[in-house]
Parts: sequence; structure tokens; C-alpha cells
Amino acid sequence: MRGAPNINLAWTMLAAEECFRLGVRHAVVSPGSRSAPLAVAFARHGGIAVHVAHDERGGAFLALGVGKSTGVPAVHVTTSGTAVANTLPAVVEARMTRAPLLVFAADRPPELRDCGANQAIPQANLLAGAARWSVDMPAPSTEAPAEFVLSTVDEAFARATGAAGAQGGAVHLNWQFREPLAPDVAPWDGGWLWSVSRWIEDGARRPWRETVPPVPTVLEVEAPLVVAGAMPAAARASLAGWKGTVVADITSSLAGTGTAGADLVLRAAFEDDGIPALVAALRTDAILAVGDAVVSKRLGAWIARQSCAVTAIGGGDPRVDAAHRVRTAYAGPVRLVAGKGLRPHRGWARALSVATRAAARAIRAEGPLCEPTAIAEATAACAKHPEGTIFYGSSMPVRDADFLAIHPPDGWEAAANRGASGIDGLVASAAGHAVAGGAPVVAFVGDVSALHDLPSLGLLGAVRSPLVLVVLNNDGGGIFRYLPIARHDDVFERLFTTPHGLEIAPIARAFGLAVESPATRRSLARAVAKALTRDRATVIEVRCAREASEACRARVAKAAVDALAREFRG
Repeated sequence: MRGAPNINLAWTMLAAEECFRLGVRHAVVSPGSRSAPLAVAFARHGGIAVHVAHDERGGAFLALGVGKSTGVPAVHVTTSGTAVANTLPAVVEARMTRAPLLVFAADRPPELRDCGANQAIPQANLLAGAARWSVDMPAPSTEAPAEFVLSTVDEAFARATGAAGAQGGAVHLNWQFREPLAPDVAPWDGGWLWSVSRWIEDGARRPWRETVPPVPTVLEVEAPLVVAGAMPAAARASLAGWKGTVVADITSSLAGTGTAGADLVLRAAFEDDGIPALVAALRTDAILAVGDAVVSKRLGAWIARQSCAVTAIGGGDPRVDAAHRVRTAYAGPVRLVAGKGLRPHRGWARALSVATRAAARAIRAEGPLCEPTAIAEATAACAKHPEGTIFYGSSMPVRDADFLAIHPPDGWEAAANRGASGIDGLVASAAGHAVAGGAPVVAFVGDVSALHDLPSLGLLGAVRSPLVLVVLNNDGGGIFRYLPIARHDDVFERLFTTPHGLEIAPIARAFGLAVESPATRRSLARAVAKALTRDRATVIEVRCAREASEACRARVAKAAVDALAREFRG
């Protein structure tokens, strides 16, 4: 810091070093002029990996993927103007999933605001509606004490991670800069650093201020049924080897044989003639909902119909209680322990076991390559590796995996952007998970999602670990075929399905990526296995007809329903 060429760099070098001392190891830089002091400080730090993202939206999602993967925020450095607006989708997702993210945006000083200066917009509060905290930093000078810079970064980190006592999410620091923006020499008073001398001389490189996070509440659980959505690692660890019964959403990283498959169970219980014995067997006298909202609408509707007490772990902001049925909500961290009287829920445990086994047999018996069989085949190929992350894109991929109980292998984590359920930045988010840890990542996204995030294919070229992007190309938005709008032929195909006729593989090749286009289940399995041996990204495009995928889903569901009927009707 003492060697900073000008006061702008003195401030940003303090910020970069403090981020490092707090644990930040990744920064994503989107090019720009006004943000040069921030970009240079992070690039020259040496202890923080810098990733370049030309598109700010993709860059923000790349940083978000890092934060979701590690629990430690990455810094996204962006310039002024609409660049800041482009980060909003990722900031929204961060808030909805309580995922840490730091947005460091450059801005004009007061004299260049609201006067027609180039690339100046009212951006200081632009993200405030979705960010956990927004601060409009003053233009660097020696009039503000150096500890102000450090303590503001400390507070931003604490609020982003939830250590400040509220939920985590994105924090926006809006940095005003006057010239010089480049690291040119402009004299400044180095004595300004005297007030932080104990920080500068600290050989252990401790942060200026350490925020002690809230102590988890220990909750003794007697509820026989735990419904698990995506949740922090600590809460998930407390459910390992759980004595009761867990109904696991695909995003929870707890889904497996005997925990996944709730949607299949409830379809059998209530649709068509239903299975009265199964309906009765599923009743419970208490439900503990842990984590974020679940994918399955059937499961959410079933919980809403129960008259028993519902307790939610992970409440607060955002509220996770769409049916307004929660009686008690815990917003802070909670460690779950089994009560002495806790017993498994026999009905749910039995039904989930039957459903998941029947679905697995049915998917193995399916011949053609379609969306469900592609997810199943690629997931099975992951089992040869001890750990990794499966990232489920919004729309059909996450629904197929959840509905058909195609869960990750043992040792693999699940990830998704289900906070706002958007298709924004899915490719970039998957890349963020890959650069964060180095373990293999397999991501399933639809063709519309891939087209929506095409610029982020450029981010995949910088990945130096196995990343397999499986694009399920059914030529449009297949999910709309399951909605009432599908009955309106005059507008449905053109405005909702939106067929495009494009292939993703040639586009991926243009970005210099390894590409595979398998046509059978066996060739897909080989392609995924090969891709998982590469220390780089591979794009695998699976061309599939929507009708074939729909027929496969129906057959697998029928197999599970039939098995449950035999089990509960006798």
C-alpha cells in the first residue's frame, strides 16, 4: 500500500488485501475504464485468482457460482453505467438463495453525476432492492481515514456471508473515482496509512476487523418427517445418518434411494383413482422443513394440505412459506439433533424406497436417448469419480432429476439457481462452481438456457478442471408443453415454445471448446466419461425430440405408480 502510485490505488490495494485476509480467493473482472483502479489492485495482488468476463451479467453469475460452491464470496469488479445494471439478475439470485457475492462497481465522482457526463447513471442505489447492503463510497482522498476503507470491506464481507446476523447475499460497494484511473504516479501523503500501521505490520495478515457469526441454535427434533431443500453445509451435515425420515429435494444434496422421489409418491397417491392406503400411510403429525423451497409442486401442495404443525429452518429473508402454513420459523443457523423419541416415518420411508427403485429400473430399461435418459446416463458416469458437483439448470433439467429421482452419486453435491428459478447465467454459474474447487462439475442446461447465456461459453475456455456442459436441445422451451398455454395453438409455438432450429455444438466450437454430439445412450456415457478425464471444459449437445422425452417421463412415472399400487394395495 505504501508503494501505491496514487490515492486511488492506495484505497483499492487496501480493499484487495483486506478481501484476501478475509478469505476471498477469486475476483471476476469485467473490462472498463472507470474501474481500472479496482481491476489493477486485484490483478496485482498475487493471492487472488482473477477471471476475466467480457459480459457483466455472466461475470456476476460466475462470481455467484464461486460463492455458492465455497461459501466465500468472490468479488465482481465492474465499470460504471449499464454494466452495473447487468449484475442485477445475479444479485437477485444471491438474495433469494442467501449466497455470498461482492459487487465492486466503479462510478463517477459527484461533480460528474446527473450532468450529462459520459457513462454516468444513477447507480449508487441501483441494486439496493436486491442487495443485502449498498454503500456509495466517496472518491478516494486522505481526508477519510484508511480504517474506513478496511472496516467497510469487513462489513461488506460479513453481510454477504451472513456473519453480521442477517441472511447472506450480495453486497454492492459503489466506488467513486477521479482521475488518474490508470496506475500513473500522482503524489499522495503516505502518512495517511499511519492509523492502520498495526494492520500493515501484522505478519499473520489478519483482517482489520473479524465479525463473529451467530452461534447456531441446537434444535432437538421429534418430527418424524424432514422435508429438505437446498441448505447450508452445516445444516446438511446435521442430517447425515438421520434417524427419522428425510424427503429430499434434488437440490438438497441429500437425495438418494429412499429419500428422493416424493413427486412420484404423491402422483401415485392422489392422481386418477389414487391409492387410499398410500394417502393414509403418508399422513404425519409434524413436518420440519429445512432449507429453500422444493422443486416439486405436488410436495408443496401436500404440505399445504396437512393440518399438523410445520416448522421451518432457514426462514427470514426471503420467507420460505408459500402456503403460509409455517407455525415456527428459525431464521438463524440451526444444528439439528435427533430427539430421544424420534422414529422414522414408516409410510414415507416405505413409499420413497419403492418409488425410487422402480423409477431407476424403468429408466435403465429405456432405450432411446432423450432428456431423462441423458440425465440418467451422464449422472451414472459421474459415479466413477469420488466427488464433484452436478449443476441442474432451471426449467426441465432440475424438474426431470427431481421428478424421476435421478439423484447424484454418493460423494457428489447438487447445485442449482433455484432462488428466482430463472435461466439467466446458468453456463456462467456452472463455470463458477468449476473454477472454485477444481473438482469435476457436470451441468445440465436446456437449449434456450444455453442460447440465453451464449457469451458465457467464453468463460469455459479458462476452466482448468473437468467441466461437462450437457445441453439438452429439444429445439425450444419444452416446459411450456406442460402448462395451460399449450392448449392455445395460435400463439403457443411461436411465442412460448419458440423453436429456433439452432445447434449449440458449432457455436461451442467457435469458442474453441471440446465438443461432443452423441446420438445414443452408450455414446453419451462414453463422451461424459472422456470429458471427466480432461482438465478443461467439454460441451456435449444432446439433440432430442420433446415427444420422446414426454413419453419416457410417462413410462417411468407409470412404473413407479404401478409399483406403489402393488405395495400399498396388496
